[in-house]
Amino acid sequence: MIGRVEKALLLFARKKDGKGSQSGPLLVELLQSSDSELIESYPNGLFRCEIRREEGDGGTKATLYDVVPVLGAENLALLRAAVGRISERLSPEHVKPLTFTRLIEVLSQMAAHELSRIRDLGMVRELSRLAAFEAVGLPTVFALSRDRNVQEFFLDSPNSTVYLDHAKYGRCESRIFLAERERRALETHMDTFKGYTLDYANPSLKNEFDVFGTRLRVSLDLDPLAVSGFSLDVRKLTSNVLTLHDLVAMDVLSVEAAAFLLASLEAGVNVTIVGDTGTGKTTLLNALDEALDRRLRRIYIEDAVESKDLLERGYHQMKLRVDPFERGGEAQRTKSAEITKILHRSPDMVILGEIQSEEHSRAFFQALSAGVRGLQTFHSSSPEQAIRRWLELHGISKANLLDLGIIVQMLRPQRLSSRRCVHSISTMSGRSAPEQGEREVEPWLRRTYTRAPGGLLRRTASWEELDLLLPSTTREAFLSSLEMQIERIGGAQSARAATG
Repeated sequence: MIGRVEKALLLFARKKDGKGSQSGPLLVELLQSSDSELIESYPNGLFRCEIRREEGDGGTKATLYDVVPVLGAENLALLRAAVGRISERLSPEHVKPLTFTRLIEVLSQMAAHELSRIRDLGMVRELSRLAAFEAVGLPTVFALSRDRNVQEFFLDSPNSTVYLDHAKYGRCESRIFLAERERRALETHMDTFKGYTLDYANPSLKNEFDVFGTRLRVSLDLDPLAVSGFSLDVRKLTSNVLTLHDLVAMDVLSVEAAAFLLASLEAGVNVTIVGDTGTGKTTLLNALDEALDRRLRRIYIEDAVESKDLLERGYHQMKLRVDPFERGGEAQRTKSAEITKILHRSPDMVILGEIQSEEHSRAFFQALSAGVRGLQTFHSSSPEQAIRRWLELHGISKANLLDLGIIVQMLRPQRLSSRRCVHSISTMSGRSAPEQGEREVEPWLRRTYTRAPGGLLRRTASWEELDLLLPSTTREAFLSSLEMQIERIGGAQSARAATG
């Protein structure tokens, strides 16, 4: 008897007819080019990516994205044969430990052996990788993940086409359908390798997949939650690529604002990054994390691991994976429980990922009140909206807000564009207010940096007016650290500009 996982390993690696040969076309062969107006074309390994313009309803023009295989007839035949053979020969005994990454690795090695007659080692590597994803039924996911410009892609229903967010062209439509086999493969691998069950009672799941160094966060919703029966959101974790210097060069934030955030974090000030979906909150979080002193003991608490892996570069990272928020009452390893236990792990800095619920918020502010500081994200359109949610919906007291430190607001100026930026940086401080004959300190949110429409991110007051609660340093030491960070980041940007 083989187990549930072992059966799943073989389910989509055996698509054969009665004679044992590969039946029908490869799924990658279903990717076709259109004849719309071509705007740009660029290579992507074994594929060509095309950006086109297409007339839409009412005379509007839509941006269309095509990804087309460029294998050639001979390589396509070799690929088809390799997929058939590795699908037939795969055995559960080959895949230990039983993980998705290991499954792909084993299939790639098997395919490379089948393709060894090809003298071009680069072509062997690319074809064997594509063969592995064809064998497990996920070649379209592979093709889209390999394009560095694709930031996120979506599918609303089994009969819909994929649409995506492109780093240069923003929201793009496509003619790409996910075949039934590919949809079923996603369900199987999401179910199998996460350790949870996708069923009628639990129709949602979030997981991470690694596609040869490109990490994907995959969110899947099924019937009865998804009215269409199947919907998909795959986010490319590009935050693992962009550094703080990259973000400054892209005018996501200024040199001084970046230095201010780093100096604040080094002084033990908490930083919360807010913004709507897709505004770059996690990208900024990872860039700041990477720019801080690697000797700090960092502890991460995440359900989907979106933090950058820095262990091999000598950073001190302890990562905890908790159950997804979507699992509800059946979750055993909750984010709030791990936040509550965090002090026993002696962190210098805590990265919480996303604060999602009232339970998360209460545990988060409890940790702040105990002196825990770090980085986290929170979904809201503005700092003011975040505070209203905490006070009115999550039952957080006003006094607890004093521990927030800094709130950074991310913005996507045009909803369907590719540009993201820091819109404002606010500090949470205390001021006295008359209250029943006494003077009490209440939280006061003050804009420290703000971005004018279409303009630069600028400081709104002098450093002397800054009223930031510094838990572990003096104002003079903080300003000295700030000047040093400005010089360091500014010097690096000048060097980048000089080298072109």
